Amino acid sequence: MSSTKPTSILPVLFATLALGMAGAVTGCTVSVEADVPDVQITQRGLTFEGVPATGGDASMTKSYSQQHSKLDLPSQLDTEVKTLAVTLTATGGVSDLSFIHFLSVSMSADGDGDPVVIGSYEPTTGATVGNQISLTTLNPVNVLDAWKTDTATFTLQIAGALPTSDWTGDVSVDLSGTAKYTY
Repeated sequence: MSSTKPTSILPVLFATLALGMAGAVTGCTVSVEADVPDVQITQRGLTFEGVPATGGDASMTKSYSQQHSKLDLPSQLDTEVKTLAVTLTATGGVSDLSFIHFLSVSMSADGDGDPVVIGSYEPTTGATVGNQISLTTLNPVNVLDAWKTDTATFTLQIAGALPTSDWTGDVSVDLSGTAKYTY
């Protein structure tokens, strides 16, 4: 399995901090806000085990951990990291994902902490589903706490007429951030 490491947002955050400090030295009240470029993190080649035939819907849970650089930010910095999109793409073993009737993805810091649901999916009646499902993100959710640790755990809850044989897929999470410093 391979994953794409997120682009470091630390240089942007420290530049923001430096600008704020420069304003403080001159005696001015300074407020600096920066948008951090969008980042996509992809976990490739996840194997979803087949389930015994039930004659109806079944459910499964799949979790994986993603290593990343811990964000150690100054307390004066007001920072947000938000989930913009979550996508599941079938890469082997199935031709499409039409068998999925419900999908939810949650994220937690180091596998501890309370998981935060970052996206969910339920197909509309008559919807055509290919090999990719884009989940609806919720408001977008601030997941900064999960980036203040060395590892984030993602959990997929899947329900539907699940395949009896194994299949593989990639999960992509699109993130964006902001940083604000007021002095």
